[in-house]
Amino acid sequence: MAEEQSPETKASARQFMTGLMSAPPPMATTTSGGDGVDMAAWKSTYKAAPCKDSTLMEQFWSIYDPSSTSIWTMVYDEADSNENLNDTIEIVTDFLKQTESIQDHCFGVVHTLESLEIEGLWFFNGPDPEQLFGANKGSSWYTWCQVGPDANELVKKAVAGLLAPTDGRLNGRVIKDTQSFC
Repeated sequence: MAEEQSPETKASARQFMTGLMSAPPPMATTTSGGDGVDMAAWKSTYKAAPCKDSTLMEQFWSIYDPSSTSIWTMVYDEADSNENLNDTIEIVTDFLKQTESIQDHCFGVVHTLESLEIEGLWFFNGPDPEQLFGANKGSSWYTWCQVGPDANELVKKAVAGLLAPTDGRLNGRVIKDTQSFC
């Protein structure tokens, strides 16, 4: 079962995340940038990558356009209620199945950690995950935070940590399962 964090630890984590997150740009810049990216092509690229490494990240940043796409993290709010790894993995599997109706609109990678926490990263055409929220009621069980929109070094590091984690770890925590919405 996941360990409850102290208020000080939570405040420190929020402060750290504030440095990664920014307010969304004015509406005119997030909706005027075109149709977004070809998600099917990006999903094929991700699936075909023999290694989830810097080469894959270069490909990701070459298609990312903050005027027509957005990047969001998700964290499962009820991790302290998870009792075993298989059931926790099933939560992710069910979430991804319920998202299939918008498969042309988004891409996601979701990790189940040894601590039974669930964290993921999503890439959307458009300024926000609103279409996902409408398609998948389960999205309300997660906290969603936009990363960026500017692709500065902190943002790139945070995105790489979720899309291409090293040594089977996410921020030092062991990843037990990874599922992608491809």
